[in-house]
Amino acid sequence: MTLAGGVPAHIESPSATAQKKLSGGVAIAALGVVFGDIGTSPLYTLQACFSTARAQASPENVTGIVSALVWTLVLVVCVKYVSLVMRVDHNGEGGILALLARLITPSANGVFPALGLLTVVGVVGAAALLGDGIITPAISVLSAVEGVGEISKAAAPYEVAITVVVLLGLFVVQARGTQSIGIVFGPVMGVWFAAIGVAGARAVLAKPEILAAVDPRHAAWFITHHGVFGFLLFGATILCVTGAEALYADMSHFGRRAITVTWYGVVFPALLLNYLGQGAVLLQSPGHLDSAFYALTPGWTLMPMVVLATAATVIASQALIAGAFTIVEQAIALELSPRMRVVHTSNRYPGQVYVPAVNVLLGIGSIGLVLVFRSSAALAAAYGLAVSLTMAATSVLFYAVVRRVLHWNVVMARGAFAFMILLDGSFVIAGLNKIPAGGWIPLAIAICASAVSTIWYWGRRRVLTRLALDAMPVKEFLAQLERSDTPVVDGTLVFFTSNPNDIPYILHHSWARVQSLHERIVLLTLERRTEPYVDETERVVLTRLSSRLTRVEARFGFMELPSLKPIVEACGFKGLHIGDDSTSYVIALPRIVPGSADWFSVARRWMFATMNKLVGPLPESLDISPDQLVELGIGVRF
Repeated sequence: MTLAGGVPAHIESPSATAQKKLSGGVAIAALGVVFGDIGTSPLYTLQACFSTARAQASPENVTGIVSALVWTLVLVVCVKYVSLVMRVDHNGEGGILALLARLITPSANGVFPALGLLTVVGVVGAAALLGDGIITPAISVLSAVEGVGEISKAAAPYEVAITVVVLLGLFVVQARGTQSIGIVFGPVMGVWFAAIGVAGARAVLAKPEILAAVDPRHAAWFITHHGVFGFLLFGATILCVTGAEALYADMSHFGRRAITVTWYGVVFPALLLNYLGQGAVLLQSPGHLDSAFYALTPGWTLMPMVVLATAATVIASQALIAGAFTIVEQAIALELSPRMRVVHTSNRYPGQVYVPAVNVLLGIGSIGLVLVFRSSAALAAAYGLAVSLTMAATSVLFYAVVRRVLHWNVVMARGAFAFMILLDGSFVIAGLNKIPAGGWIPLAIAICASAVSTIWYWGRRRVLTRLALDAMPVKEFLAQLERSDTPVVDGTLVFFTSNPNDIPYILHHSWARVQSLHERIVLLTLERRTEPYVDETERVVLTRLSSRLTRVEARFGFMELPSLKPIVEACGFKGLHIGDDSTSYVIALPRIVPGSADWFSVARRWMFATMNKLVGPLPESLDISPDQLVELGIGVRF
């Protein structure tokens, strides 16, 4: 992980996040944050399936399409994610980048591997999810407001303006944290799942013939008897599981156990009953195809359901917003994203984070889409394709992890991979026809985000490789120090380094060679811990390497902003005084030296240089006095 300001930190990683205790509060919060997206899919999915497959609402077609939805939920969520993928985490963290973290192992000198195919797959998958994260709030809130317009036609001209106001409010409250938001949203979603489950159950009891849809042979019959449109049905059934990847990405917020119990105990039964109920309505009255969901609640129950659906679809945006924060935090830790401010919103769970810059970008993107497309129908074509790409990328990385890291039996691993990639590949291929009608939007966002990520990774690797080349083993430096006839002056030089095992290159800089050596030399490394706060008695660990050379490892909890003052005070208590005027703090400033002049190299070099300038400088974040700061430049050829 990288601390604010640019110094990579070593991560102390017990699986505290994975060991979250299940409680009623956590389960309710998970309802509000994790399941909003997948939980509101019954509003539009069945109609989209009939439209995509160009099928009439005959009894055979109704049973076949409902069967396809039922088994999509079972195969994608129950089998793939809950039973397989969510069993593989990275110290409690979930999501596609958590899988990638299991595969990226830095070398002993802190340099991570070159950009390989698996890294690119992970980056593209994560970027695609971010692309869908911009669309989800726009289409969810806009469809909700359009539902209000059905009650009052006078509100129709103001739908876009109302949507913008609601989106502004939604993104403003993100700073309160997922736990606080989930506690507010959770009860609403609890009522939602109860309502759609009861409504569906009543319809099933009235027309129990729909229970035949539980037999997967009906889904297989529909797919094989409707030509190319039968296959294109996969591009629509993906809508019923658009929030599945968020279940995995949000695992660090609530833990696998809470998500699994809530899925099987509340969400899955409610979704199953509602899809079956909508099918039962169509068996009785095919004319309700355009409004099968609301046909479940006729008469006086219609208006309360519309109001509840409005609230639920607003909440649906939360799953991917929280997932986007998690993905970006993981990307920063893996050097796949420029460093930015990450706020931990819970002193119990390190995975609950808020990233202000990402929140602003998501908000601007979502509001922009609403202003451009102006209706949920216009946005519908863009929805789902990006998530299917993320699901396919997750399958590839899952296989790599279980084979290379966990060493699963080859037959078991290949069998699981074949099942997942066949399923995900069908969703991706069937969704390609969405590109001309709007599916290009998440793809364009994914391409841009992938370019930023890979260029940053490439640039940071070059910088770290350059630093590692000039690093010196401690024993060699101590021997050189004893032989040196350079004058010694009173005072302390503190060198910031990400690798506590070697002497950083800055001690070999021309400035250091011509200057008098200080009496005391300190190597300072910042370390991020998984507990919220570090006791002051454990703030620093001092290792005396010689009478003049000391290694200091400074620890900060995930709720603490790293600062120089507590380090100085903790070192003072242990007899190392580095806070007086005779102390100078030395930091490396990599400088880009132009290499190749071809247009691609120039563009990539410019992008990395621009991103590097936007990263907050370490001296400012640590409150280092300018009078005590020494910045040494080093050329890195790009």
